[in-house]
Amino acid sequence: MKSLYNRITSRPIKFIRRYPAWVAFGFLATMGMLGFGSMVGNSAIVDEVAHIPAAYSYIHYSDYRLNPEHPPLIKDLAGFGLQFMNLKFPDNQPAWTTQVNGQWDTGWNFIYHSGNDAGAILFWARLPILLLALAFGVALYVIIKRRWGVAVALVTLFFYCLSPNFIAHSTFVTTDLGASIFIFLALVAFVGFIESPSQVNLGLLSLALAAAQLTKFSSFLLYPFLAVLALKYAWILKRPNTVVERLMVYLGGLTLASALSAVWIWVVYSLQIADMPLAVQDRLIEGSLTAPKVHFVADWLIGLNHLPLMRPAVQYLLGLIMVVGRVIGGNITYFNGQVRAEAGFAWYFPELFSLKTQVALLLLMLAAIAYAIWRGTRNSPSRWPLLLSAHMRTHVMEWTLGAFAAFYFAVAVLGSLNLGIRHILPIYIPIFVIVAVFSVKHLRNLRGDRWAKAGLSIFAVLMLWYGGSTVAAYPNYLSYFNELIGGPTNADKYFSDSSVDWGQDLKRLKTYVSDHHEIKHIAVDYFGGGVPEYYFCQAKYDDNGAAIQSADGYDCSHSVFEAWHTQNGMYSGQYIAVSETYLENDRYFARLNGEAGYDYLRDLKPVAKVGNSIYVFKLY
Repeated sequence: MKSLYNRITSRPIKFIRRYPAWVAFGFLATMGMLGFGSMVGNSAIVDEVAHIPAAYSYIHYSDYRLNPEHPPLIKDLAGFGLQFMNLKFPDNQPAWTTQVNGQWDTGWNFIYHSGNDAGAILFWARLPILLLALAFGVALYVIIKRRWGVAVALVTLFFYCLSPNFIAHSTFVTTDLGASIFIFLALVAFVGFIESPSQVNLGLLSLALAAAQLTKFSSFLLYPFLAVLALKYAWILKRPNTVVERLMVYLGGLTLASALSAVWIWVVYSLQIADMPLAVQDRLIEGSLTAPKVHFVADWLIGLNHLPLMRPAVQYLLGLIMVVGRVIGGNITYFNGQVRAEAGFAWYFPELFSLKTQVALLLLMLAAIAYAIWRGTRNSPSRWPLLLSAHMRTHVMEWTLGAFAAFYFAVAVLGSLNLGIRHILPIYIPIFVIVAVFSVKHLRNLRGDRWAKAGLSIFAVLMLWYGGSTVAAYPNYLSYFNELIGGPTNADKYFSDSSVDWGQDLKRLKTYVSDHHEIKHIAVDYFGGGVPEYYFCQAKYDDNGAAIQSADGYDCSHSVFEAWHTQNGMYSGQYIAVSETYLENDRYFARLNGEAGYDYLRDLKPVAKVGNSIYVFKLY
């Protein structure tokens, strides 16, 4: 048995020790291939309809009138490649010329109704996001290797590259991946400054804070969080010599870095609005803050907007205020068979995290928590504050990452915006690091040949389970759910929206219908950023033979497709396909309108769940 164990494990271990960079490359290559394959098969999701035209217009027009509720950095990356495609942009339509933030109409027109190739637009806008995910993987490996060594770096990178959630969000033009990346880099830069408060590290912290703010407005939480943490470290650390000196260095440095980050934000926003007319910006402010409780804010911002050099800052503040209002206002949420408007569910994110995280990682997290509790109970409660402070002194990075994950998760739980795993995605990279550090440390500390082999074998099985569950989910990473509920096919009992169905499977529905010749006609109620007519129907032409470039420019008379909505009543045909989000949210809207809605479908078993997000029913 011993000889067999050695034969099985010796070669892989020797290879990993000898060629760690090649192992890391293999992880990144796997992420790239899985992400690329998923990306090209995905249709547009809801948010891309707003983000992609904004991405193009920020660079092409230096105008920020579209999608102001999200910062520009990720959209700038997505929009760069589009500048070389000779695209037609609908800048003569009311959605651009007169509407306030006409992002949705502009998006539909730009991607589908202006004669552009929608597939090419989606591909070249998404590709930089996937490349950003891979580039960060390299940076993550280097950062972790320098601090904890090769083994921890490889385990962390494995968790990251084989995470269904990160693969999913590396394939769309959204801000969530970027926020996770730059928030993590800001936390690393903060620890670097705390441990060595030099001018270089202060500058790096300011750049990292700015990059995080330019990616997603929820990154604003970094400022109060790091301020509290700086106070804590000033109290417990021993360099500089006195608490007062440490307060001046840590809080003063953080304040200066935050001020510098505001400067970098101002510079970037100034480039985004360089050719945006002042009147358009005023109209955007006025039209975006219409609620009576915030109207005074609109007047204040407009007044500020007319002061010298203030326009970039006003544009940033407008987006931040819009997001705060959105979080307070809440949304329609489906959770465990219930639909609620505005107010969120307290258990939404805890349950979502437990079901969209691989079970192998959950087990390792539970082991780490159990070990920490066991170590704590070995000491009297009176000693816990001293032991805690002592541990924080020697594990600054671990405590910073862990505290942020707990803080960010708590904020999400207390908020009203229950829209999917993407809203807590920034907690994952800190968790990957902490679990990797714990796992490697305790595997090394196992004493005795038998215990060491058992520990390594269990860890290897968990890693294989972790990676295998991700590969098995290909290409449907957005709708991934773990084995605790039997996988993604049972997701409809628990969640909807961007954790399951964001509109990513319209192209796969078209393929499914084409492959099943028994489907002669199908009604489709689709939720997402695609246009079913674009994929199922033929283009209409005018008398001069030119394609009609509008939402009415599709001839569906000879198509198997029929547009359908729940308000039309009970469908009388044979096949109907309904997006999971519409199917579940209909529980709320149908009751609101005093209608039965899709109740007649919930008693039926779908003949297919396309990509786990579009349900196909056969009625007779």
